[in-house]
Amino acid sequence: MIESSGLDPTTTPLSRHSAPQANDPITYDQGVPSVLVIDDDPTIRLLIAAGLQRKGYRVVLAADGRQGLEAFSQHAPDLVLVDVGMPGLDGFDTLRAIRSGQVGYMGQHVPLLMLTGHDDVGSINPAFEAGATDFMTKPINLPLLTERVRYALSGAARERALREAQLEQASACKLARLGFWQMDVRSGALQWSEGAAELLGWPSLPACVAELKALVTPDYRQRLETALSVASQNREGLDLELTLGQGNLERTLRLQSVDQSGAHEHCLVGAFQDVTSLRAFEDKALYLAAHDELTGLPKRHCFLGLLGERLSQAPDARWLVAVLDISRLHRINEALGIRAGDQALVLFSRRLGQCMPSQALLGRLEAGSFGVAIPLSDSAEPRQLCQQWLSSLARTQWIAGEEVYIDFTAGASVFPDDAQDAEALLGAALQAQRLARSQTGHRRLLFKHEIGDRPHIGALSLEAHLQQALHKEEFFLVYQPQQHLATCHISGVEALLRWRHARRGVISPVEFIPLLEETGLIVDVGDWVIRDACRQLAEWNRDGLHLRMSINLSAVQFNQPGFTQRIMTHVNTYRLAPKQLELEITESAAMGHPEQTLKILLELKDLGFSIAIDDFGTGHSSYNYLLRFPIDTLKIDRGFTNSITEDRSSRAIVRSLTTLSQGLGFRTIAEGVESQRQRDYLEALDVDEIQGFWLAKPMPADQLGAFITHAGDKLKPPC
Repeated sequence: MIESSGLDPTTTPLSRHSAPQANDPITYDQGVPSVLVIDDDPTIRLLIAAGLQRKGYRVVLAADGRQGLEAFSQHAPDLVLVDVGMPGLDGFDTLRAIRSGQVGYMGQHVPLLMLTGHDDVGSINPAFEAGATDFMTKPINLPLLTERVRYALSGAARERALREAQLEQASACKLARLGFWQMDVRSGALQWSEGAAELLGWPSLPACVAELKALVTPDYRQRLETALSVASQNREGLDLELTLGQGNLERTLRLQSVDQSGAHEHCLVGAFQDVTSLRAFEDKALYLAAHDELTGLPKRHCFLGLLGERLSQAPDARWLVAVLDISRLHRINEALGIRAGDQALVLFSRRLGQCMPSQALLGRLEAGSFGVAIPLSDSAEPRQLCQQWLSSLARTQWIAGEEVYIDFTAGASVFPDDAQDAEALLGAALQAQRLARSQTGHRRLLFKHEIGDRPHIGALSLEAHLQQALHKEEFFLVYQPQQHLATCHISGVEALLRWRHARRGVISPVEFIPLLEETGLIVDVGDWVIRDACRQLAEWNRDGLHLRMSINLSAVQFNQPGFTQRIMTHVNTYRLAPKQLELEITESAAMGHPEQTLKILLELKDLGFSIAIDDFGTGHSSYNYLLRFPIDTLKIDRGFTNSITEDRSSRAIVRSLTTLSQGLGFRTIAEGVESQRQRDYLEALDVDEIQGFWLAKPMPADQLGAFITHAGDKLKPPC
């Protein structure tokens, strides 16, 4: 039922200055804003109507969503209040129907306010996604409601005015805006067509050439004198564009005249065109073509052009060029919507600009990738400089009502060390960033010089060879020992994948692991790794060498259907106990799809496998999930280990992780141990096990037995 008052079921507006009463006289001024209230509770409808009427609004009432759509179509209200829960068509579907234009094109612009229960927090985000402009909770606070309505209506008026102005500007750019002029060659007197002053928006027009020249900016004055002189003396045509006036009266005019041979010798006659709007439109189009509309930063080609100019202006200066890519931006888009992803990009770009020095050059390269170029002083150390501003970029932000962790990976190059032109510098930084992305958890920043060059084979060729590497048996495993600190014995090994290329020899995993994941080959190669590690573990068992075998799992491989069945097939083939295998998944991979991860981990745990979270402390784990995951081991990232002897914060983090692990019954393994001092600090901080170059580099299987037998003092307990 559509109501216009408390008792009258017609569509006549409610009385203006009092609570609604039956048979009230109805009088309204033209232009009074109208409000449509859609709510299935008659008490709330009348309460809202009374409050709005006292503020002078015209009110139409509807008891459910379908009646509300009919009322919208019939009355075209200026604002709509919609309740969330209604029989039949609920509030969300009502909003979508209005926004879709089903009941008139104005539904795309009218303010829509959603009414929700006091504790109905879950309806807020769906309300905005359905098209709500604002929301209010029940019970209704009438003074607050009327203010929200007033604010929404004023905002709608501003938006309407802006749309109309944009349409007028677009139309003005298409109009010719032509007028005519005539000059007496002897006296310099000027005559203009009727309405020319109004067309230009000037109070008056110059009456002679001297007055015209006085209006012209100095840069154009000499050009005007020369053009008029040539046209007057030689009776030739004229085509000149110049800027006249100042401030609000500044105009860009195009003056034209045709060849006037045979015409009156004392006159020049021509046309003028006000191209001010056209030039402004062209300038804006050029700006938008070169700059990202969302962030306002230069696009890739513009960024490269500006960087090239800077390099050419100071060829002896050093420059740092970095590429930063927001991690898992697509997940924000999928979970919260494209607008939320746009908001994440804007927040990241703003934060990037705030932490950069004033002379830095910023650009948005593509999707979630940003470019940065910073001049370096002679004494500046590039990595140290990067760390100063990188540390403040990764943080949580509130986006679309959700707390979202915005992380990133970065790659960098240095001019002139890594490349000598802008495009090559950016390409080198981009290459380093992509490799850094493949090492999620190991490091956030890679420099070009840290990954070396590719002199013999390009990336595409490398990918082509990678397609055949498994078939040609070019992959092999090496094993890095893990030492138990309390007993000093070797407790286990980590199986690590290597590739022996036919021409290049052994290729670093940072080069080919990302390609395996991008091409999907990681599924087959990962399956081979598990099978060969099981084969080797069975062989060691027969030789009396009993170790725990740790195997890294890719997120792509881990989430493949039937993964648990395939790994059990290899375990059964080599007659191993699942508890002899420890399966490692990185923190970021585990948190990519936490519910799916939990399900798979529980399956593996029930089968008897040990579970390790690799590179812990570098991602964005939720402690809620950490408590739910069936974890046996936390592997502490090498970033904390490397700085543990100098950095108090690293020691504090490691101490907190070991304390947490002890409380939850986890084992801790510190990676990247490279010195005796690091080993001693880790032992003092109650870390259970270590691995790293100080203990042993990764080695072939046939060398492991000899290492354990002859390692010497490193395996002996301290005195």
